[in-house]
Amino acid sequence: FFRIDNVDKIDRITVIGVNGLYENNLEKLDGYWVVTNKGDYRVNPDYIKDLLDIFGTMPRGELASRNPEKFEELQVDDLGVRIQAWEKDKQVIDAVIGKEGPGFMTTYMRNTDSDNVYLSVKNIRPVFNRTDWRDKRVWIFDPLKVTSIDWRYNETEFSLLKTGDGWQQISPFNSPSSDETVGPVLAQLTDMFAADIREDVAKEQAGLVGKKLNIRIELGFETGEKDALIVGDKVSEESEEYYIGRENSPLVWTVDSWTVENTLKKEIGSF
Repeated sequence: FFRIDNVDKIDRITVIGVNGLYENNLEKLDGYWVVTNKGDYRVNPDYIKDLLDIFGTMPRGELASRNPEKFEELQVDDLGVRIQAWEKDKQVIDAVIGKEGPGFMTTYMRNTDSDNVYLSVKNIRPVFNRTDWRDKRVWIFDPLKVTSIDWRYNETEFSLLKTGDGWQQISPFNSPSSDETVGPVLAQLTDMFAADIREDVAKEQAGLVGKKLNIRIELGFETGEKDALIVGDKVSEESEEYYIGRENSPLVWTVDSWTVENTLKKEIGSF
């Protein structure tokens, strides 16, 4: 349907919601996709992959209508999601993604310069319905390049060091560990997605600075750099979310209490 021979050449995409209620401008900058009208956050890599796969590989599907009077019914007018894409200054896509088809297994879609409405071979509406394209991973790092861990939970503190012989717990007592034990924990940290990015909340308001923190996880890397994940206050007394941040980032995120309890709270013996 989109007929894009080389999706890697696409460097700008605009997604406009139903009746123009929201707009996301995605732009490829220095090899990364960024939401340029939402604070220059990186785009969730899975989201952009879904989009480019549709642009490059999805067949056109069957013709459903040539009648402009059916545009509103099929939501391939202002009631649909408008998608535009460019290769530098050349616009290569200008289409409307309409409502889901029969059985919710397909989607109506139309190029804006045509009256032809097609029924996609699969349901693509959820891909285009996303209102927030930002990458909400809190900490992006390579677990294999971590060389030290300092983990504090309440009054419990322990440290691990990676040497030529593998991982070793060095405090509060010496005990051998392993990649099999440490690796999955680091993978959880780098694959942790926030519930939200709170641009309206400062670290001080979130309880992330100026007081002793109940949970602080510091990682050291092969480069000699260090960074720490920190857990602050509950968002509110009734909330099931906590504020979290990183010492090397100005951002404040929120995560659910399940993540705090099951991913971030560790005891001596966990490693």
